[in-house]
Amino acid sequence: VYQIHTKRRDDPRPRTGRIRVSEFTMKDSYSLDADWEGLEKQYRAHYQHYFNIFHRCGLDVLAVRSDTGMMGGELAHEYMYLTPIGEDTLLLCDGCEYSANRQIATFAKQANPKEEPAAPEKIATPNTTTIEELTALLDIPANKTAKALFLMATVGDGRDKKDAFVLAVIRGDMEVNETKLANAVGALEMWPARDEEIRGVGAEPGYGSPIGVEEALVVVDDSVASSPNLVAGANESGYHLANVNHGRDYTANVVADIASARQGDGCPDCGAALRESRGVEVGNIFQLGTKFTEALGGNFLDAEGKAQPVVMGSYGIGVGRLLACIAEEYHDEDGLVWPIAVAPYQVHIVLLAKGAGAAQDAGEQLYDDLADRGIEVLLDDRRENPGVKFNDADLIGIPVRVTVGDRGLRQGIVEVKLRREKERRETPVDQAVEYIVEQVEKLQRELDERVVEVEYKG
Repeated sequence: VYQIHTKRRDDPRPRTGRIRVSEFTMKDSYSLDADWEGLEKQYRAHYQHYFNIFHRCGLDVLAVRSDTGMMGGELAHEYMYLTPIGEDTLLLCDGCEYSANRQIATFAKQANPKEEPAAPEKIATPNTTTIEELTALLDIPANKTAKALFLMATVGDGRDKKDAFVLAVIRGDMEVNETKLANAVGALEMWPARDEEIRGVGAEPGYGSPIGVEEALVVVDDSVASSPNLVAGANESGYHLANVNHGRDYTANVVADIASARQGDGCPDCGAALRESRGVEVGNIFQLGTKFTEALGGNFLDAEGKAQPVVMGSYGIGVGRLLACIAEEYHDEDGLVWPIAVAPYQVHIVLLAKGAGAAQDAGEQLYDDLADRGIEVLLDDRRENPGVKFNDADLIGIPVRVTVGDRGLRQGIVEVKLRREKERRETPVDQAVEYIVEQVEKLQRELDERVVEVEYKG
């Protein structure tokens, strides 16, 4: 089942033109299956068909693994149009075509050398509250340090929701990915902890670590858990501890990958360097599974008469975003250059006539003949100067422009021009309809030929 409808987002700062607005149009479809095998089949079909839709619109996109977010479920992909103005950061591999949104992107972490745990040592580090200052003072690499991030988070569901203090620990040469961190603790919302909240659990801002901390949800990146003898905060202003080891000096509630992938990091699949790119999300697909059907009682009776939850998939295209990205891809200094599949009209007749006469009659007849052939036509019969009409035609960007004027008719011709080209073709009036239809069909074939089978990357 599918629907095209208006949605609203409670966004205090709509931005980027049509990319992120408070009110927008979405095309949503849903699959309902009896088992996960059926969902997988539907998901793969949508994966391909959404590529087909975008390619027929003239837009090249990339499907990347993404966070399931508030939708939940087991798996999600986003369709990304790559552009420097994109609001999302993607990590891509040219070696093996790995691709993921930074929110969930993984990378090959460089392991620290194995060492026997050494005895902790308290070191005076006055006015040293950043990793850069610490590594400069002690003359050590950042991967030999551990840094702490203090956050408050809302965790739990329904009446069990509560605020918890989260202490995230990551190696000094990496940065915490807050999406991964939120997923690791099941946080509905996170925000920075205040200094008094940090001190309330026994930590010290600028010199913090999980050592001796109480009533905190400690989350440790897997790189820290496997790195011996790190330098970490002593939870005392002006001091750090050397030779800190996870498992001996403190324990974590959760050990997980909470590191943010960056340009130059190793690809998790082939080891080649990842590169960053910006993109705009124009569509997304989710394997929702039974998250909503179990919660809402969406069941069916199986062959044995037992109630089972329906297994769902959700698939969306942002119509406004899609149009905005097409406009970004197809324009020049004079205006839009719409692909014919998404143009408001296929043919734009510019009538060079100030009123009734041969040009008016010929233009209206051409309009009727093309409409009878199923062509979508815009007739500009305004009493404006030719320059105004031509400028407006370029600005609007309809794919085929036909100029009908008294001068051309005296020679038995009309002028046909494709918006994307500079060349104008003089076409005999009695051949104009067939020639214009051929041009429309050619432009449509070019888009159809872009539709190819893509490799599924689950």
